[in-house]
Amino acid sequence: MVLRHGRFYDGALFIHSNKPASNHGHQLERPRLYRRHVIHNYLALLAAGDVRGIVSLFSPRGMVDSPFLGVQPAGEFFDQLKAATRRSVLEDAEVFVSAAGSRRASASFPYLWELADGAQVSFRCGDIFDFDEQGLIASMTIIYDTAPIRAEVGDKYRRAQTH
Repeated sequence: MVLRHGRFYDGALFIHSNKPASNHGHQLERPRLYRRHVIHNYLALLAAGDVRGIVSLFSPRGMVDSPFLGVQPAGEFFDQLKAATRRSVLEDAEVFVSAAGSRRASASFPYLWELADGAQVSFRCGDIFDFDEQGLIASMTIIYDTAPIRAEVGDKYRRAQTH
């Protein structure tokens, strides 16, 4: 799996913020930088197909709300995604962190998804992350328009799970 636009280390890409951390400034800055760091790690792990690494970023009861699969525990969702995926390419990800002090952040990126059977679909994806008090991802909501890709993807998640 590939994540474009950043630096690669041992096949995984780590994206670095263009805004340096500051030792002084507003009390909200440190949690905002931490959330941005967690999301960048999530994107790198997603591109690398590292399910255990991704799940380690979630709280033990972390949930994912997916347009195709509905609401599921994070581990189950990412296991299904891995089974249905041959390769993922995430390009030019943008991360947005709340300036209002909430524990919410989001990422937006073009996503090229190559399914296990070789079919490819491309779409813009948005992920909304809600963090718990410990800084782990409590829930993630995935947003994209399924209409253009539903005919290509169909029920390949479910079929991949049974093989």
